[in-house]
Amino acid sequence: MHFQQVAAQANWQWKVVKKNKDGVTLSRLVDLDRGGRVEEIARMLGGVNITETTRSHAAELLGS
Repeated sequence: MHFQQVAAQANWQWKVVKKNKDGVTLSRLVDLDRGGRVEEIARMLGGVNITETTRSHAAELLGS
């Protein structure tokens, strides 16, 4: 799978945020700015442990 490479090619990106409140799951979409996109793609690349290396790779995928 290459989700991070596909996400980096988009012009914009959203993140789905889910929260459980009183037994009900609530979802919302967050429109990501440039920094948010770097963080989310870094998460896709590195999983739980986001490092400066994964951030650097994410920024490179985004073309900066």
